[in-house]
Amino acid sequence: MNARALDERLFYRNPWLSEADAIVMATEWEDGVKPGHVRVLLDTTIFYPEGGGQPPDLGFIERARVVDVQEIDGQIWHFVEIPPEAGNGGAWLAQKGVRAGASVHLRIDWQRRLYHMQQHTGQHLLSAVLEQDYGIHTLSFHLGTDYCTIDVSAKNPADLPLEEIEAKVEGWIERDVLVRIHYCPPEDVAAFRLRKRPPADEAVIRVVEIDGYDWSPCGGTHVERTGQLRALKLLSLERYKGNVRVYFAAGAHALELLFKAYEEAKQAALLLGAGVGDLSARLRDSMEKTAHLEKKTKKCAQQRAEAEARLAISQAEPEAVLEFKLEDEDAERGTGLVKAAAVLGRAAIAVSLPDSTVVVQVVQHGNFPALAELLKEKMTALGGKGGGGATFFRANFASPDQAVLFAGYAKEALGTGRS
Repeated sequence: MNARALDERLFYRNPWLSEADAIVMATEWEDGVKPGHVRVLLDTTIFYPEGGGQPPDLGFIERARVVDVQEIDGQIWHFVEIPPEAGNGGAWLAQKGVRAGASVHLRIDWQRRLYHMQQHTGQHLLSAVLEQDYGIHTLSFHLGTDYCTIDVSAKNPADLPLEEIEAKVEGWIERDVLVRIHYCPPEDVAAFRLRKRPPADEAVIRVVEIDGYDWSPCGGTHVERTGQLRALKLLSLERYKGNVRVYFAAGAHALELLFKAYEEAKQAALLLGAGVGDLSARLRDSMEKTAHLEKKTKKCAQQRAEAEARLAISQAEPEAVLEFKLEDEDAERGTGLVKAAAVLGRAAIAVSLPDSTVVVQVVQHGNFPALAELLKEKMTALGGKGGGGATFFRANFASPDQAVLFAGYAKEALGTGRS
């Protein structure tokens, strides 16, 4: 960046500026421009171009919607999307009052800009705390729409005490210290204790300072005081490519997430008949009771399956393959029945009509051929999917009729295939 470029970039001179006037220097809609777009060059702009991990500003030039902003060869181009029915992009843009030499009014999406400012300054403060207080370096930064991330040099999430880090960041927010912007030539940058290396081949280096605590070369937009961050919340940690990825949110977005989480907690507490402060204890108690009930339910289901298998055996011919047809129960119920039958020494087939699924189980040493070899070809021919091994096979079909057809084939095959 050079001194003249700095004068043209109003987002640096006053990042709180949401509207301004400018002169159109050029419009281009042919070579090198995205299909369906016209790009506009202005003599000055409030639109921040994408860069340094920060997305571009969006908004309007007169009545033309700006959908992207990029710096290309030192110039900031504003991309305007042209409706498919518009025909000639230049003519359409001129109708909106945007043509070379025209004075135009600029308006950015202010909430988007403020979000970017708060997240970016929040990242600087978080990275500074990690660097200064824990010796953990920030490796990369991503500013997203729902959350932001930094990848840091820690090897284990346990190396980052979240509550302690948040408390230190909150201390800086409460102190409401200045966030200063410095511009200097490369030869003077050594005067600052930079947290990371400055960009090469720049005529002017932009350094963002958090009141004698942190200095970082940065081209993004920032708030003027740490108190304008309002809050910063560490959302989660995960291992990532041998390091740790930190998810966080700052500013109004962090407060929005916290408010939503509290409202959800209130609703959950209401359902559990507890206060928000007792939510985790009550939830733990409910989970323990649920686990106990699930265990009892599983045992009851097993006992029921055994009883039904015994009844079916008593009503069937000796050594006949048992068949269970489930009109309104799922395949898991069928699996319980055939397994119970196998324990009692009988081969069995269950077809679940709601799931269009067939499960087959034979006795471990019942002289049956391997089920996978016996049934897979027929399953595939009927359009089914599934598989199994020597003693168990499960197949799912597109319709109950196909499942019933396969079950009949399986029963017949087991009856004739036994050695």
